[in-house]
Amino acid sequence: MDETKRMLWEDRFEEQASSGMTVKIWCTHNQITTYTFYYWKQRIRKAKMEPVEKDTAAPMFAKLEMPSASDERTTKAGLIIKWRGFELILSDHSDISLATQFIRQLSQS
Repeated sequence: MDETKRMLWEDRFEEQASSGMTVKIWCTHNQITTYTFYYWKQRIRKAKMEPVEKDTAAPMFAKLEMPSASDERTTKAGLIIKWRGFELILSDHSDISLATQFIRQLSQS
C-alpha cells in the first residue's frame, strides 16, 4: 500500500472522528462517497494486521527441548500439552511463544 495514501486516509479518519459529524454527513461535506470511506478504512485495518515481512516463510520445524524427569519444572508445570506422543510442559507465561510454535507445527503435520 502506498504510504502517502495510507497517511492521507488516516488523517481523514481522524478528521471525521474529531469533527463530531456522522460518517455520512462528513463524506457528503468532503465530496467522498461513504463506500470509498469504508473501503479505505477496511483496507488500512487489514494492512495493519498483516505481518511486516511477507516474504519470510514460517519455519517448518521448531526445536523443542523436553525437560528431564528430574527437572523441577515438571512439578511446577502450569500447562502440559500432550499430542500424538509429544509432550510440552510450560512452567511460566514466558514460554507461551514456545507453545504457539509447538501447536502450529503439530497442526501442520
